[in-house]
Amino acid sequence: MPRGKRTVFAVFCSETGNRLGSARFHKQDKKGRAWKEHAQKLVKYCPACRKRMKVTLKEERHSK
Repeated sequence: MPRGKRTVFAVFCSETGNRLGSARFHKQDKKGRAWKEHAQKLVKYCPACRKRMKVTLKEERHSK
């Protein structure tokens, strides 16, 4: 039984714009924090930059 809907976000490198993957977040967690607060801390490895980079998120259309 689903407890809450999550939204799928595409993860992009902030410097090169390469797509690095996807992430699923609730719109708000139990403490009332939005997904943007969690995304500020998110870093991923970018093969083009060859280092860990801060990322930007964009909501994907096919999320339910």
